[in-house]
Amino acid sequence: MESNTQDVAVSVEIPWQVAGSIAPDPARLSEDLRVLWIVDQVRRHRVGIGKASELARLPRAAFMRLLGEHGVPVIDYSVADLEDELRSLSGG
Repeated sequence: MESNTQDVAVSVEIPWQVAGSIAPDPARLSEDLRVLWIVDQVRRHRVGIGKASELARLPRAAFMRLLGEHGVPVIDYSVADLEDELRSLSGG
């Protein structure tokens, strides 16, 4: 199944008062929102870290730091999976 690779433009109203007394730069805000959306896609397991860093136009290490800043685990490995892995390595 091939996915649609076209970009989508979205218009969002932002109450600029929350940014302080100066209205935010629309280009900077647009980029910040785009990257935060990509972070959320990783959080929801919709896209992997490699593809997400590419979409965010960030080196992988920088994107992984960004994920950490937003509380998104870089390694998403459950305790049960780890225990299964350890059991298989120990032969039992």
